[in-house]
Amino acid sequence: MNRPDLIALTPDDLAALANRGLVKRAQKEVETADLSAQWTETDEGTITAIWSDGATCVLPGSKTLKEARCDCAALDMCRHLLRTVLAWQARQTVSEAKTPEVWNPGRITDALIESQTTKTTRDRAKLLWSQGVLAEVLCAVKPSARFHCPGHTVRFPVPDDLRYAQCSCSDPAPCAHAIMVLQAFRLLPADQSSGIVSEGPLDAPVERDPLDASADCVRELLANGLATLSTAWRDRVRRIAAESLPWPAQILEELADDFDRYTARDAGFSPEDMLLRCGELLLRSDAILAGCAPVPQAFIRGLKADRDSELGSARFIGLGANVLEGRGSTSVNVFLQEIDSGHTVNVTREFKEPPEVVKKPFHQLAQSPSVKDASLAALAAGQLVTQGGKRTAAGRLVIGRARAVVNPQNFAWEQLKAPLLAEDFAEITARLRLLPPACFRPRRAGGDFHVCPLQAIDGARFDSSSNAIIARLIDSTGAACLLKHPWTQRGENGADSLLAALQSQARPLFIAGQVRSSGTAIIFHPTALVLAGEGTSRRVVLPWISPQTATLHHDAPSLVQTMPRTYAVAAECLAELLLQGSSRLASRQWPGWQQHIDTLEASGLHQMAALLHQSREQPVRALHALKLWRLGTELSASP
Repeated sequence: MNRPDLIALTPDDLAALANRGLVKRAQKEVETADLSAQWTETDEGTITAIWSDGATCVLPGSKTLKEARCDCAALDMCRHLLRTVLAWQARQTVSEAKTPEVWNPGRITDALIESQTTKTTRDRAKLLWSQGVLAEVLCAVKPSARFHCPGHTVRFPVPDDLRYAQCSCSDPAPCAHAIMVLQAFRLLPADQSSGIVSEGPLDAPVERDPLDASADCVRELLANGLATLSTAWRDRVRRIAAESLPWPAQILEELADDFDRYTARDAGFSPEDMLLRCGELLLRSDAILAGCAPVPQAFIRGLKADRDSELGSARFIGLGANVLEGRGSTSVNVFLQEIDSGHTVNVTREFKEPPEVVKKPFHQLAQSPSVKDASLAALAAGQLVTQGGKRTAAGRLVIGRARAVVNPQNFAWEQLKAPLLAEDFAEITARLRLLPPACFRPRRAGGDFHVCPLQAIDGARFDSSSNAIIARLIDSTGAACLLKHPWTQRGENGADSLLAALQSQARPLFIAGQVRSSGTAIIFHPTALVLAGEGTSRRVVLPWISPQTATLHHDAPSLVQTMPRTYAVAAECLAELLLQGSSRLASRQWPGWQQHIDTLEASGLHQMAALLHQSREQPVRALHALKLWRLGTELSASP
């Protein structure tokens, strides 16, 4: 009898059942000629292996690998059982080992669910489902689902076998979340392999008063201008935030912070950023009030769970860092995954940089302390263990006075949790396609952040036309995507380190970073690249903050500024509208206004040009222009 469950288990799946160290040891023992086994297989699928070192392993045909037996002293999964599975897989012929196929867990029958789960687990799944479900589901060779409500991520490593389902919760498998996932997959249209499922009381009607009040605040801002507003406007914004839904409330708090930065003459104030927040607030409010069906309301408005949460004991794996330069400041953002929950979080440190101060290189900023005197660079390449702290709704990790320590890590990223860890580029592409624009998504850090295994790297070079390092990444299936990392003078060391690593003979293992869609392809903007080192060791390159490790000979980057994106032409008009107000602009007849309108007309953006033309006299038109600009900049942005 064939054992499709054993054939489907990859070394990564086995590592999830045991640990990476045991799997590697088992692989070495299978490869050596010093060990042999006597095999017995029954018609019922029971496999028995008597090894030459004395170990006897039995894999019952009606049981999962977790219920297999070995006569050694180990109480849990041992290396003898792992090597038995690996050796048995190696014995199978090509005809017996079928090519993996994409499958939908929704095809698992109710009868099979009843035979593989307890009534208590099924009743709990029904209860959780009745409380509301919001999930991203993805059909693949190893299908997965990410619950936004009630939380957790579920993955199916073995086709049509619920018993092997892996969930981020601590309940024994198969858990209630795995049963819920099956129902979620069944709700997918027949012609879709991925989608967002929303069911239950999550889309209940909401009070429109806070939303109307927030729109009134934006209308007042655009009519009178930020320069004329008093602190009463800011206080009203904060009061509305306290009564609002999670994501609109977060935007309102950020607008209040923008006001404080403007009145304090903080160099970090950006009118463009404030405009983007206003546009997003208006778009979310419109979508909530309209109840737009294509996007789940829970995505747009947020859930009760989208609030700050206190942490107990937790462990985080560093996944690299990026750097964002703003007006008068530079931020270093370290990305991490919480091991138990699978949540992606970040730790951010902002550095104020007045114009008269010489700006430090990025790798020097990364040497600044972050958590308990550990540097940002150490955190990005290490693992963090905490005894407390807080995770904000936006995914920011705040340690405060909690006990914490940063240790080195071994970069065994095979053990990271989905959907952060993707099997290949196709899985990432499918997930990005199902997500709505960012202004309608949950406002969490790392929503577009992924880790993916690599097979090879090709064509790494410095592109002088875009001032960027580019390379062709190849995954385990042979599919390719583009890596792109900007060259900057302050980040020269990290960029050169990345290029040296890409052009080296070292075997690539993993890429981590933010992913953007570009037509039918995806582009990785890396935060970390993991390479094979000497022996079994691994090393990491942090493109933004690594010190220079090699002297490279390439053409000097061009310092000529590239042309701004088309929608950015409207930014100056809208920024002036934000600062001065439509009432003052109507009387002053700002000369640059018409010039930019003409530019938009020439670019074919007639609707935007018309709205801006009317905005000086009709503030309501300014609201429409702001929403169009916010959505346009997002949809037209080139990765």
